[in-house]
Amino acid sequence: MADVTERTVTEQVKHHAQTVAEDTREKVEARIKGEAEAAFDSVANQMHRHASAADAAAAEFDPNSMQAQAIEQVAARIDDLANQVRNTDIDRLAHSLSDAARRNPLLFVAGATLAGFAATRFLKARDPEPRYAHPSDDPWARDTVPPNSAPTIVGGNHVSADPTSRGAV
Repeated sequence: MADVTERTVTEQVKHHAQTVAEDTREKVEARIKGEAEAAFDSVANQMHRHASAADAAAAEFDPNSMQAQAIEQVAARIDDLANQVRNTDIDRLAHSLSDAARRNPLLFVAGATLAGFAATRFLKARDPEPRYAHPSDDPWARDTVPPNSAPTIVGGNHVSADPTSRGAV
């Protein structure tokens, strides 16, 4: 009897865990999809702004000039691309990426790594204030470092307090 009760409890716990996992997966998928749609909309809006700026630049030229026509064509292409980005089906895109990853996992991992590096560089470039571990690391503050200042440990690396030193000691 106790064995049957244990199995029943185990099955109930297993079923509950599966239900919770499924609910969590659905919530995560919905959030990721929402974030992706917001990012796509943001990119599309930015592209529309660039297309409008190109149209404004074209208006500065004689309407029949080659420059105006070329800029108008560029603006139209940017606007078309923005509409394509805005109308992209996130589910279909995710399915296509999943299929591509299954067909060629090494290429997918390499592409994801490259995208990660690009995103990191982009986010670092957006940081308005560079962060220096020690004033001696700031090339513009070399004269302001006290001669006997203490060294700083950054990420496990010993950084010299000597203003003439360029790197780890």
